[in-house]
Amino acid sequence: MLENHESQISRLSAVPPSGYPSLAFKERARTWATLQPDADCLGAAVDFDWLTWTLVAIIAASYFFGLTPGHVFVQDDFAAYVMHAANIVEGHPYPDIHYVPNREAPWVSPANGYPPLYPLLLAPVYWQFGLDLRAMKMLTAGAFVIFLAAFTLWVKPLVSPALRVVTLVLVGLSPALWSYRDLISSEFPYLMFSFVALLVIRRGSEGAWGLRQAGWALLAGLVLYACYGTRTIGVALSGALIGAELVRHRKPTRFLVLALAVVAGLAILQAVLLTSPKGYVEAAHFSARSVLENVVSYGKSLSHAWENGFSKGAQGGLTVVLSGFAVVAFCRRIRQGSIEAFYLVIYLAILLAWGAQIGMRGLLPVLPIYLTYVVLGIAAAVEHLQQPKGRALVAAVAVCVAITYFGGLPQRSWQASLANVNDASAQELFTFLRAQTQPSDLLLFSKPRSIALFSGRTTASLGPEESARESMRFVREKDVRFVIQAAWNPPAYARLLSDDGAQFCEVFRNRDFQVFRVRAGQARANTQ
Repeated sequence: MLENHESQISRLSAVPPSGYPSLAFKERARTWATLQPDADCLGAAVDFDWLTWTLVAIIAASYFFGLTPGHVFVQDDFAAYVMHAANIVEGHPYPDIHYVPNREAPWVSPANGYPPLYPLLLAPVYWQFGLDLRAMKMLTAGAFVIFLAAFTLWVKPLVSPALRVVTLVLVGLSPALWSYRDLISSEFPYLMFSFVALLVIRRGSEGAWGLRQAGWALLAGLVLYACYGTRTIGVALSGALIGAELVRHRKPTRFLVLALAVVAGLAILQAVLLTSPKGYVEAAHFSARSVLENVVSYGKSLSHAWENGFSKGAQGGLTVVLSGFAVVAFCRRIRQGSIEAFYLVIYLAILLAWGAQIGMRGLLPVLPIYLTYVVLGIAAAVEHLQQPKGRALVAAVAVCVAITYFGGLPQRSWQASLANVNDASAQELFTFLRAQTQPSDLLLFSKPRSIALFSGRTTASLGPEESARESMRFVREKDVRFVIQAAWNPPAYARLLSDDGAQFCEVFRNRDFQVFRVRAGQARANTQ
């Protein structure tokens, strides 16, 4: 498998330059050759394909080590996914997760439940092992493994063999992705479906229309629906397919029409049988101010992709520099009609306009594309530099990124210092609630789904900044019976309990939690 520079350039240049199936043309190929000046010797010494898949196996295996049996409260939508899975197994109505919405806290949970694909994946685990959170985390890590394999195949036509190894390491060992491996969260399944979709669309777009391509279109529709059925924002990938197909063909193609027909049909079926995105639509609010705030917030969140554990300044500086390279690559890819570039635009537009800020987890689904663009952008910069300067640039970036990853990966997980449902104090709380409250009682807490899952009681939440009067009105209107307080609750809980202290009676206390019973009658009188 020896190739000199010119044969490598010739081979890569033969791939169609469309941004759809690949990015390969002579200038880019010469750039890759510049980054690998001793290709003959290097190729004789390294089998990059073997190295790539060996790294995939090693990184994949590492994601299964150290998974814990509990879960942090802070991302308690995990409990909603588990309750949805339980409803599927036990035959209960899918949206019934024992949660009462509060108009002052629209972001806590969609009123009619989460999209069903991830709970459907969890359902067999729940059926076999019950409420085994570690087993559910293993399934979620398995979704990451499939994503990593799909990503490795997807990136292959975009970069040289050596740069594919580099890109794989950047993605597979990303501290941002690594920090989410111990969560029951839809991000990894969504990554799996979205990159499988990109692969299927690439394959289906090749060749003349026929029975085989119709089959690929049907499969593309199924996987595109799976993206939407895992996270509602997955509709962005269907929008990207529309944009890329129209740029490429100037009109809707049979592949596009058939794929979208499958997506639409399955989305309608989901809305009729299980749940619709109505809750997300009702919670959304658009304003120029919220968009600007989200731009700033997600810009800060992006810097966590380069978290090094020792210097915020270096972290921010590296984010700016590497994001500049990513922008260069994005501009090239969008001009070529690349589907992942359209996807990036539509996804980020929805994320910025939606209103709620969900931090790094909102960026995780497009983080692999961003990291790929960083590599492509550096390659593009090297095109315009003489060879010694190009090598110096690559060396400098490599050192900075290596220091960042070596500093970021060994850090203590951000979840380690947070309250966990497996803590002794949390278990005491759950035991008290199961024993001392009635199934019909409504409980108020900032992480309501966790309480609902482990107590079997109906729950609600306050808006983080709502006034004590608004909170008391909600308590009266919904007939709240108990309020649970923790040191990390939003300020609204402390205001409610202090401003209307006479309305509450403490009935439980331990190291981390307090439970207050709402005095019947007095709360009603106080709000009239």
